[in-house]
Amino acid sequence: MTRPHDSLAPVYDLVYQEDFGDFYNWLTDTTLAVVSELVAVGARIVDFGAATGRMALPLAQAGYRITAVEPSGPMIDRLRAAAGSADIECVQALMQDYDGQGRHDLALCVFTVVIYLLDEHALLAAMRSAYASLKPGGQLLLDIPARELFHNRRVRKRRLQRTVNLRSLGGDLFDYSEKVTLGDVLGGGSYADRFTIRCWSREQVLKAAAEAGLQFERDLSDRLEESGSAYLLLRRPLGP
Repeated sequence: MTRPHDSLAPVYDLVYQEDFGDFYNWLTDTTLAVVSELVAVGARIVDFGAATGRMALPLAQAGYRITAVEPSGPMIDRLRAAAGSADIECVQALMQDYDGQGRHDLALCVFTVVIYLLDEHALLAAMRSAYASLKPGGQLLLDIPARELFHNRRVRKRRLQRTVNLRSLGGDLFDYSEKVTLGDVLGGGSYADRFTIRCWSREQVLKAAAEAGLQFERDLSDRLEESGSAYLLLRRPLGP
């Protein structure tokens, strides 16, 4: 079964770096800084939707114990092959299927991971998985992209041509299609991807999180307001 970004995996990082440039670096670095404030070096972190290691690799290098959970085989294969990945536990699985056995201090669900959860059942299952993955008192950091981010995008540069089209499927579902052509200086080649995504509201996500047993702790959106997403911190209670 194919997963989102399977076909784009060989150039995924390159495309996003070329497209978003300084903003891409700022968002990564700021999110890493937030993580460093939440848990001390040596803490155990599960990174849901880890992709090719945007968060997992620098966190492992900094001394955190990382489990990277990613449903796309080609994406997680790229992570496994990356320099610095030897100490990362890589698991190919959907967020909602992962069994973390209550061993993590922090769970990450950032960089639009929730949009790949297409119905209420999947959202609730994902929140339950996060809860079950955390130690009592452990925290979940997640982002919820605003509806304004669900729009077409067209990039025309010498090094990169990229077209992203979003077509409403009714309600909160969208058909996402992407075509990428790299310039010769980046190795050339054309790539295409297509899958379905969903726009979730803050209220919907928090309702599912509460039903799963997670408690809202605080809103960190002001730290990452340029991203256009709400960044929320939740916690598994200390009690049973």
